[in-house]
Amino acid sequence: MADRFIVLALKKADSTDFSKPLDKFIANTYDKERGQFKGQIDELQTLRNNATKRLDKHESAVQMLLRYYDQLNVMEAKMPVSESEVRVTFTWQDAFDKGSLFGTRKHSAKSLPFEKSCVLFNAAALSSQIAVTQNLDTDDGLKLTAKYFQTAAGIFEYLREYIPSSIPQGTTPDLSIECLTALSALMLAQSQETFYLKASQDKMKDGIVAKIAMQTGNNYADAFKNMQTPGVRALWEKDWLPMVSGKQAMYHAVAEYHQALVAKASGAIGEELARLKHASSLMQQAESYSSTLTDAKNLRNKITKAYQAAQKDNDFIYHELVPDKDRIPAVQGAAIGKPIRLNNPASANFKDIFADVVPLNIHNAVSRYNERQQDLVTSELKKLTDNTQQLKSLLAELNLPAAIEDTGGNSVPQSLLDKSAALIQDGGVQKIDSMFNELPTLLQRNQEIVTETTRMMDDEEKDDKQMRQRFKEKWTRMPSDKLTASLRIEMNKYKGIIENALKADAIVRDKYNKSRNAMIVLSKGEVELKNYIPKTGSGNAVANSKAVVNIKRLIDQIDGIIAERQVIESELKSATCDITPKFLAALAADGVLQDEDISKQNLDSTYNVYVNQIADTISRQRDIETQLRAANQEFLAERQSRSGANKREETLSDLAAAYDAFTELTKHLMEGTKFYNDLTNLLVKTQTKVSDLIFARKTELQGLLGDLQQDLSKADNQTPSIPSHHQKAAAPQRPPPPSSSAPPTSTSSIPASAQPPAAAPQPNYAVAPPAQQPQYPGAPQPMYAPQGQPYPYPTQQPQPGQPMPYQYPYQGQQPVYPPHPSQQYVPMPGTYPPPPQGYPQYPQYPPPQ
Repeated sequence: MADRFIVLALKKADSTDFSKPLDKFIANTYDKERGQFKGQIDELQTLRNNATKRLDKHESAVQMLLRYYDQLNVMEAKMPVSESEVRVTFTWQDAFDKGSLFGTRKHSAKSLPFEKSCVLFNAAALSSQIAVTQNLDTDDGLKLTAKYFQTAAGIFEYLREYIPSSIPQGTTPDLSIECLTALSALMLAQSQETFYLKASQDKMKDGIVAKIAMQTGNNYADAFKNMQTPGVRALWEKDWLPMVSGKQAMYHAVAEYHQALVAKASGAIGEELARLKHASSLMQQAESYSSTLTDAKNLRNKITKAYQAAQKDNDFIYHELVPDKDRIPAVQGAAIGKPIRLNNPASANFKDIFADVVPLNIHNAVSRYNERQQDLVTSELKKLTDNTQQLKSLLAELNLPAAIEDTGGNSVPQSLLDKSAALIQDGGVQKIDSMFNELPTLLQRNQEIVTETTRMMDDEEKDDKQMRQRFKEKWTRMPSDKLTASLRIEMNKYKGIIENALKADAIVRDKYNKSRNAMIVLSKGEVELKNYIPKTGSGNAVANSKAVVNIKRLIDQIDGIIAERQVIESELKSATCDITPKFLAALAADGVLQDEDISKQNLDSTYNVYVNQIADTISRQRDIETQLRAANQEFLAERQSRSGANKREETLSDLAAAYDAFTELTKHLMEGTKFYNDLTNLLVKTQTKVSDLIFARKTELQGLLGDLQQDLSKADNQTPSIPSHHQKAAAPQRPPPPSSSAPPTSTSSIPASAQPPAAAPQPNYAVAPPAQQPQYPGAPQPMYAPQGQPYPYPTQQPQPGQPMPYQYPYQGQQPVYPPHPSQQYVPMPGTYPPPPQGYPQYPQYPPPQ
């Protein structure tokens, strides 16, 4: 049966490794542990290995290819393969390349669309191979043959539409638009031919068979026209074009024969003779084009016998005039074979290996939601912190509650003793000094990571420029400055964050220097405090005066607001909502994700209750502040008669303010330490990403350099002549080699930094990071330093999957296809396209006698 139909060869693929690139990408992008998805990655690797090995001609092999295609399809949204993300290189050979002295036609790309297209091409080619293994003598065999040819036609038609927009940088000739158009038309013609065979075996009415046969010829005419395109004509086996051209004529002859039988049944003897005469002429042309047409001899004999019998009857009985072929109605085709479009998913019972990994657009949307959430929480916490600090500052300014407790004039107020004990218990100035001493080390570590990462990119860019200057336009890989543009933007962002952190350090240290002496006094206990605080006369504050009672009441209210805010702060920090299911549901329902609207609705429903509570405490605080200042004025008026009161109150106020400064500085320094450690984690991730990229680029440099040197070496040898049957005319003379000598094959001329390392480089630090870094949430933080919180928060790394500052322009030209041949002409002798190059002109046979 293979002699009847044209069968396509499969593309061959080089091996590739998914494990390291995917493992690194998942760990860095989705904050997963390295090796957590090893089983899934191994399963994907096995799937590709099976899809690229020698395949059996069986439906299970097609399903395996389609399952791998489906997996690539869902991976594309989760793990994009590109120069800057998952660096996996796919290499495929042209399906029509038979090899030569100069090697084979191959194409390599870090592109999932390219891999998907090659896999689908093989699914279509394998379908054509399975089609020809079926038994055409059975009804089921004919149905399966038609199904596989229609499947192949549908896949090629899909690829013709998909590739131009998805792989703009070009591929091998077998994936060109012209080639895919021709193959789709060829597979469609062969499926229509199968339907003709079934109609013939089922002995359908001649009128129906004629229409099916006519459409078969029309489809082969369309296939022949597309296979004649200059860009693809040289790809085919030498007998393909003659066979397709011959089938075009043969099936038009079959259509005329069956339509002649229809005319005979209706008594139109003249039309019968005209159609049989035309069919005979078409069969002669078909056999002149190709000598391998199945059933051609039997069809010719059948047509000749029918013509001779009809001619005899007309000569002796009917004596009808035989009309010219141009005056009889053309047979209309009936298209039964149609391309079967790919389903989504294309394979049966498909299950995503990486079902636990969300698509990148969902992941990025969740990250944006977390950033909005963090901005909201930070803003509300800032309101709490600023207003609470404002209350404490007011109490320190008014020396409350120490002033109303200082009734004896010589003792230390209890509130100040409590603050002294708390400061001593928390470590005092020694703790502050220790935390300040740690900051330079943390800062230096981050600065060194930034410097080293930038140096790595600079060295790689320098090597790339040297190779580009050396090989000119032959150095075709992406320039380093374009590839690392987003990474350099990221590093500049981190440099700005570190500069802001240095300013924050200076603010905190200045505040500490102003309060340090008072903190030291607070750290010495009750006796030292009593000696340090100035004494007053014997006058006592009126403990039960109206002003004192009022102040105590207001202080109790302040304590209540502060306690209430502590509860709100705790609940605000712990309020969470898993937004991922909502995003997934919205994407599934609408096909697109409007994450801003969903995020706003979710944030409002989750946090509005806390926002309102905070606003209420601020409103109550304003009233209390006004009342407290008025009550304090009354209290001060009652104490005017006391000698030394002002000096004593000033000292008590300074000591109370020192304690507030201690608690504030402790908080800021803890935030600063956490900030630097969090920043280290982000910088290490970025440095690892850069390190992996540099390693891959150096490996790529070695491969490209070796290919270029091999090509230059071959250029010095004489090119073998092309066999005569492969050339239209004498090949143009090869130009002389460049005057400059070919570069040496030794790697001594390669920049030292471009030499391939023994293993992927690891991040280097002048100061090693702590053995155990705390794990912080991946939610991005704002880059500004809120008032009252001097340290800027490190922002999240730029999300992968976002548009890069470059793209490959597509400079190809879309072909314009003419209308279907059946709409251009009525198939008659003399109207067929010229024979394939290298074959004789169509012979002109006299009509049968």
